Amino acid sequence: MDLDRVVNRAPWTFNNHLLVFYKLQVGEDPVKVPLRFSAFWVQIHDLLLGSFSESVAKQWSDFVGEFLEYDSKSLSKGLRSDGHK
Repeated sequence: MDLDRVVNRAPWTFNNHLLVFYKLQVGEDPVKVPLRFSAFWVQIHDLLLGSFSESVAKQWSDFVGEFLEYDSKSLSKGLRSDGHK
C-alpha cells in the first residue's frame, strides 16, 4: 500500500488506539506537527425525512467536532421513491 493511500484513507487503528498519519514536507520539523485531529465519517440513522440537509448535518457537528463535508449522494441510498426503506 502506498503512503498517499494510507494517509488519505484515515482513520486507522491498532489495538484499539487511533493512529494519526501525516506526510512530512521536505525540511519540516516533525516535533512541530500538531497531531491533534483526525477526520471521521459519521453516519446518523433514523432521522426524520425532512432532516436530510446540509444545515442539519452541520448542526450535528456541534456534538462531534468540526464539520468537513456533506455527502448528499448517500441520502438516496436504500430509500424507495416514497422515502421509505
